Amino acid sequence: MGRYILKRVGYMLVTFYVVVTLTFLAMKMLPGTPFKFANRLTPEQLNQLKHYYGLDQPIPVQYVHYIWNMLHGDLGGSFQYGMQPVTEFLAQRFPISMQLGIESMIIGTILGIVLGIISGIYRGRFLDWGTVTLTVVFISIPSFIFAAILQYCFSVQIRIFPVIGWDTPMTHVLPVISIGVGVMASIARFMRTEMVEVLGQDYIITAQAKGLSTPAVIYKHAIRNAMIPIVTVIGPMTAAVVTGSLVIENIFAIPGIGSQFIDAIITNDYPMIMGTTELYAALFIVTIFIVDILYGVIDPRIRVSGGKPA
Repeated sequence: MGRYILKRVGYMLVTFYVVVTLTFLAMKMLPGTPFKFANRLTPEQLNQLKHYYGLDQPIPVQYVHYIWNMLHGDLGGSFQYGMQPVTEFLAQRFPISMQLGIESMIIGTILGIVLGIISGIYRGRFLDWGTVTLTVVFISIPSFIFAAILQYCFSVQIRIFPVIGWDTPMTHVLPVISIGVGVMASIARFMRTEMVEVLGQDYIITAQAKGLSTPAVIYKHAIRNAMIPIVTVIGPMTAAVVTGSLVIENIFAIPGIGSQFIDAIITNDYPMIMGTTELYAALFIVTIFIVDILYGVIDPRIRVSGGKPA
């Protein structure tokens, strides 16, 4: 297992390095400049700014400087925010985006597992049909459309929840639901598929033939075995939810990292774009690594040291 972990860590580092390199090169190909009111500056003034920030140096030189500074914890300063260190900005805003993503995942996962179990048990019946229809609807509607509907109905018309903000528990409800319904629908469909497959296995039929009650068979055998593959979905989905809440944060004026990432793209704030992208990439890579290790631990049929079935 130790060799497997070291091998996976090596893959993680290589993947992260590739992401950093591609992101850096992509920033150099973007049109325009990161300076406000650049169209009002003379060519001499613009060249002076580029020289001051080192943007007139050859790209290989800029790349080496960026990698060296990144290894020392320096991602540069944000052009949009008066050269405020990007690392400080990410440290302030990322926990808010993480909280939004985790809350959405917890609610969506719990409801999705419950709906998936019910749908799998009552396959082909009314409950199954209703659950499948509900999940298709929630998957088909983009989260920002659902957010706008919730905001209009419950904030503008009924006025139960605040329109925007993230400072009180009440402000969390609509953003979390907006993201959570998509999570719920995806988990429910996956859980239903796993339940249907497990319920058709020979050991389930054998357990029923031995006289075990239906609730015992479902709980002790079907649900427990159907839950194992869910781990492989929840991990990457959590990272996707945290990094994919950009529009939701803008709709509800949540001071997270996602809303600022959009502003950074609009203003060509290179250091902020690169720092945010690298943070997102690191989150995905680490999450997948944890899922790989955890899956090998909870499923005795998997041997992480060799990757072969027992």
